Parts: sequence; C-alpha cells; structure tokens
Amino acid sequence: MRILIVIICLSIHRVTSQTNQNMQSLMNDIFSNYSPKVRPMVNQQDPLPLDVSFYLSSINEVNEVREKLVTTGYLSLTWTDELLRWTPSDYNNTDTIFIPQNDVWKPDLVLKNGFQKFEELGGSFYYLMVFHDGLVSWWPFDVFESRCSMDITHFPFDTQTCDIKFITWSHYVQQIDILRSSSGIQFYEYEENSVWDLVDTSSEIQKEQRESQVKFTLTLRRKPLYYVINIILPVIFLGYLNILVFVIPVDAGEKMSFSVTVFLSFAVFLTIISTLLPTSSANTPIIATYLIIQLIYGVIALIISAFQLRLHHRNKTEEIPTFWIKVVQIQRKLRCKRTQIDALDTNLNENEVQKIANTDDDSPDVICGWNHVASSIDFFAFWSFLITNVIITVTMFSVSAVS
Repeated sequence: MRILIVIICLSIHRVTSQTNQNMQSLMNDIFSNYSPKVRPMVNQQDPLPLDVSFYLSSINEVNEVREKLVTTGYLSLTWTDELLRWTPSDYNNTDTIFIPQNDVWKPDLVLKNGFQKFEELGGSFYYLMVFHDGLVSWWPFDVFESRCSMDITHFPFDTQTCDIKFITWSHYVQQIDILRSSSGIQFYEYEENSVWDLVDTSSEIQKEQRESQVKFTLTLRRKPLYYVINIILPVIFLGYLNILVFVIPVDAGEKMSFSVTVFLSFAVFLTIISTLLPTSSANTPIIATYLIIQLIYGVIALIISAFQLRLHHRNKTEEIPTFWIKVVQIQRKLRCKRTQIDALDTNLNENEVQKIANTDDDSPDVICGWNHVASSIDFFAFWSFLITNVIITVTMFSVSAVS
C-alpha cells in the first residue's frame, strides 16, 4: 500500500500558476540593470550566434519587367541573451515571458536586396519569447519585396532563381555570427502561385570580409499553358497563314492585302510580348527572335507579291528572259506536269502558242506567258517558306522548351 501511494505521488505533476506579483517581480529583477542598447554577451569579445530560418506563406508576384520578387512570410530568429536569465523556481516556476521587441536587444537584420524599402524587421506591436535560460525567439512577419535578376531567354518555358538576402547591417561577423539555418526554408500555410511553381528551395550562409549574411534561394518554374494558348499557338498559326499568300492567285487581287494583314498581326503580338519582358534584359527571348523572323518573312512575302503583280501585268508582247523560261521549266518538272497550252490564252499571241505547241518543255527556247512565271514564283516561294518555317519553328521551340 505504501508503494502504491509513493507511485501515485510521483506520477502526479505539480500544478503551478504564476501570479501578477510573480511576473512583476521577475520583470523588475531581470530588467533592473538591462539595456537594449548593449549586445547581450557577458564577454563582449565573443560573437553572438544567430540562427535564422525563413517560413514562406506565398509568392505574391514575380514581375519580369521590373525584375521584382514579392513574397509573404516570416523569419524565425533565435539567439541567447546572456543578460536575461533567471531561476524559474524563484518566481513560481515561471520559465517563459513575452517582451515587446523594442524593450530588449535584437539583431539589426535587414533585407539586403530589398526592392524599394530599407527598414528594420517587425514593429512596435511584435513580442519576443524569452526563456529562463536566455534563449530568445523572434518571428517578424512581413511582405518582402526583393530584386531578382530575370533570364527570360526561354520564355515562357523559363526557370528563375531568386535570392532573398538578409544581413546584419551595423554589426560585423565578429559581433553577430549568423549560423546555418537549422530548418532552412519552411512553409507556413503556403498558397501556391497561379503562374509559378516552386520547384526547389535552399539556404546558405555567406561571410564576405567582415559581414555575415544569410541567403534564401527560391527556384521557380513558370507554368507555360496560358502563354502557349494565348501567344505561342496564335503566332505559329499566323506564321503558316503568311505562307498562304503564295496560294492565292494573282488574278484574285487579294495578295497584298492578305500579306499586309498577317504582317500587322505579327507586329501586334510583338508589342504584347515586349510588355511582358524586361526592357533592359541582356538576353533576347527565343520567342521574340521567332517573331522577328516571321516579320522578316512577312516583308519578303510582301516584296515577292508586289514583284509578282508587276510581272503579271506586263505587256504580253514583251519578250520573256531565258532565266524565267528555265524557272518555269524546272517548276513543271518538279510538279511532274506538262502544261497544256490553250490557244485562247489571252497572255499569248498566236505565234507564241504555235511555238510552244511545237517545242518540247525541255528546250531552252520554250516561250511562256508572264502568268506562268508568276505561278512558278508562287510554287517555289510556297515550298521554300513552308520548309524553312517548319525547321525554324521546331528548332526554336525545342530549344526554348529545354530550359
């Protein structure tokens, strides 16, 4: 029976409660000779170890034009204040207190690569948790706007690596030594971004000369579906519409208007893409290069169409150079088709019709009409544009997707 009573007594935890007098007495004792202006080390020659962790809540914005990263989260800073220690049993087992951040010493940690503001973390309403052994924990929450150099060569299949750097601005590494974060980047009620996927995180301690800083790295991959549907596919389709100008007959009278319309569409897409990209970027996006190539194709198509119209409306009695005759002959061979000559062809006189009828297509003396020359130009231009456009499209977007 005595053994049972002893076991019950040992198993019952002592219930304690701190009163207002206990807390006031503790505050008066530990802050009687305390100053938040003095680094909390008994030996001021020793560095103060500072543990920094980053808890990410969301990625609010990745602005490629301004090269800015906006994130929401908080830092977890832990250090030991050797001047804030007490024995819990002397104050009714009080082992933890909360102190306003401005009443105790705290490290002057700031965002080094901030975008537009440079100020201390936290605020007057923040409290720090202080343990009886001097361990202090601080969790300043903020919206961090940091600079991030963007490489948009593979846009919209690009991957960006952005750094968030924190540094002790006034203290050297001999005074405050930032240690490798115990937990690195963690997540606190993280909300996924609609445009970017967070694929990797890391943390690193950097000590440059006498400075100590911690760098948190976020690796982001863009979700390309929106841009593929709204930009890339329309651009590719317009590129192939540009080739159809060589399918339209010269007599239709729509060659020039069709080609100009497609050219202006490319100009509009180039304007849209330029608003999405950094204006001072050293790297030209592959898609922008592709658009410029398509604009060049459009200009060439306009020139060829204008030249065709000029040839088509030439005087039918004007002699056709041998070069164009050979072009027509090659075109007929490639099409495996022998052109039938109609005596009623308005572009040929009776003598030319008779000469064509009596002459083999392989002969260099074959005479043809200017309409045949225009048709041959359409044939060679169509296949040249189609083959080169397919090669360029497959090559450029394959390279862009492999980022």
